[in-house]
Amino acid sequence: MHKLLLEIPTQIESETLIIRRYEKGDGKDLLALLERNNNRDLLREAADEVDGIKTVDDAEIDVREHAAEWESRKRFVMGMWLKSTGEYVGQIWIEPKKWEVPSFELGYYIDQGYTRKGIATEAARCSLKFLFEDLKAHKVIIITRDTNERSWKLAERLGFTREGHHRESGFEDGKRWGLYYYGMLNSEFKSA
Repeated sequence: MHKLLLEIPTQIESETLIIRRYEKGDGKDLLALLERNNNRDLLREAADEVDGIKTVDDAEIDVREHAAEWESRKRFVMGMWLKSTGEYVGQIWIEPKKWEVPSFELGYYIDQGYTRKGIATEAARCSLKFLFEDLKAHKVIIITRDTNERSWKLAERLGFTREGHHRESGFEDGKRWGLYYYGMLNSEFKSA
């Protein structure tokens, strides 16, 4: 089926989270997240566009661009809100790599004030269900810095296989870092 004809849900719910496509007005939540808990500095390594988000208008433009990417099936970016409080706590992004396979890359970010509470694991599990069941993925990949232990341990906890290591492929602030490549096939997701 052509990607534009896929009926894709715009919201996923778990026990504690609402994960959904961005909507008009969500920019204020994104900006608030960037301005607390050193999130902007930590996000810079994976999403350098955060430097351009300095005002509510900048953030609103960003979330509306993500909504447009969703409609064109270019990228699926979703915010995460806690069901209990309505607080915005992170973001999931899914990038199609090859629609003909189909394969996708999964990325995630959790507000540093909410780490070590199982939120990233819960959000990633919901995202995998969305990827394999709704987007009909054959393969999902996660690419993370080898210095980001929380991220690569999450990939392993979810059942991903480490498929490669690009050693010392980056340099920043006087330190070298590499990239781990993880993959999960549809058959592995179904058997997990």
